[in-house]
Amino acid sequence: MKTYSDFVDRIFRAEHLLQELLPKEPLNFELLRELRAADDAAISGQRPIGKPGMFALVRGGLLYALDAVDEAHKIFQDSPGDLGSYWHGMMHRREGDFDNARYWFRRAGKLPVFDEMHSAAAGHSAVMARQSTWDPYLFTGECEQARFGETESREELASLQRVEFEVLFDYCWRQSALGEKSI
Repeated sequence: MKTYSDFVDRIFRAEHLLQELLPKEPLNFELLRELRAADDAAISGQRPIGKPGMFALVRGGLLYALDAVDEAHKIFQDSPGDLGSYWHGMMHRREGDFDNARYWFRRAGKLPVFDEMHSAAAGHSAVMARQSTWDPYLFTGECEQARFGETESREELASLQRVEFEVLFDYCWRQSALGEKSI
């Protein structure tokens, strides 16, 4: 896994991160409390942030990873553009609101990271490997089937959820135009 800042890396090492397809409560209340209290400098590792609007998606992504979907929702719904729409779709999928997730994926369109997501996902899923690129509709449909009883693929779906998150988070982190760490 890539590294970001001490704060972010500690969240990413949390046990069972992104294992629940439909979380009912936050994963780790202590990490969530720390994230709520953290300013952007703590999250970025004291790096200046060139694009605060993009960095809001980083914070939202961390809330999403900790299964704090209501708080993540507030950030994503206020984030204009394709990336905010895509995060919004991911969040609705985790809420079990699959039709709304598809709506937001349609609004997002094809993201520049889909080929990277597909390459990473192909190692976790034969179904995804057969696709020409990342397919959020297919993944959403698979998660919907799992919600309504199909259990054999839950581990694979959790792996795909993690892949999708990691690639999108990394892209948003890089697009935030973080400068050099201040001392």
